[in-house]
Amino acid sequence: MNVKKIYVLCPMGVKTGGPELLHQLVYQINQIFDEKKAIMAYIGNSEQKVPVDEYKKYIGDNWINANQIVDRQENLIIFPETFLSLFNKYKYSSKYIWWLSVDNYLNGSSFKFNVNKIGLLRTLMCYLRGGIKDYASQIKNADKNLCQSYYAEDFLKSEYKISSDKIAYLSDYINDLYVNSNHESQKNDRRNIVLYNPKKGLDFTKKIIKKSTNKNWKWVPLIGLKNEEVKRYLETSKVYVDFGNHPGKDRFPREAAILGCCVLTDKRGAAKYFKDVPIPDKYKYEDKNKNIPKIIQMIEYCIDNYETASTDFKDYRNYIKSEKDGFKQDVIKIFGGEKI
Repeated sequence: MNVKKIYVLCPMGVKTGGPELLHQLVYQINQIFDEKKAIMAYIGNSEQKVPVDEYKKYIGDNWINANQIVDRQENLIIFPETFLSLFNKYKYSSKYIWWLSVDNYLNGSSFKFNVNKIGLLRTLMCYLRGGIKDYASQIKNADKNLCQSYYAEDFLKSEYKISSDKIAYLSDYINDLYVNSNHESQKNDRRNIVLYNPKKGLDFTKKIIKKSTNKNWKWVPLIGLKNEEVKRYLETSKVYVDFGNHPGKDRFPREAAILGCCVLTDKRGAAKYFKDVPIPDKYKYEDKNKNIPKIIQMIEYCIDNYETASTDFKDYRNYIKSEKDGFKQDVIKIFGGEKI
């Protein structure tokens, strides 16, 4: 691919899985092609700390504000799916959309999705304020749609009839902090702790917690923690549950699994795709009240038979270990050039 400069749009000062992946892409492009071909272009409040401390290892000072992008035919701009409102601003550059999350896109573009999520009245109010917009033309006019998950690929083909030649798979990989600790973490003594992410699926998780108060384990929310603190919990606990929406191939289940936790998920979004979350189906449940006793029973099995249950995730862990190399190969395939 004969491109002079690749601009990757990213929200300013935000530390979550999506922005980290955007930084990883800039890093890998520049590592592979041995030049500053890619640059981070930040959008947002200029008073925010840029870049986030944890991301400096990826880009150093290789960043600009998005208003400094040079819009020319020899350049390429990569838009996360949540920034499509900026798509038509650029007239000359090639444009790729990177689908890190299907559901986050639907929050701002789908009337039906919002009705199901927040109700008709709130959806109408949001629509009248301009909070819901149609980006079908932008999606269809993109030079390429990059998919972080097979869920996203299926969504584009079914909802927008995007042809396979306009789609490329570009997933991600989790932080080396977790993968490099995989071997040692398997030796750790494990406590009877069930971890969960309270930022999603909390209502359903609370029901499970309430129904399991007499069990021999403790529930711990993973929130407001630095990477090292999350790591310590994951490598010393037995179970991680992840109910609620899976808008893309989420990182928490992979971080938990690679550090030795047994993982239970629901079957929504990317979690319903085995290629996105390749764990045995017996560890996946629809988040319905009728399944709560089965979920508690499976948690109990994992707590009481941890050594046996943990082996069910061996293939998943091997898959996670291979993701970084797979990501590099996808970058080479999409952006061209010889492997170094």
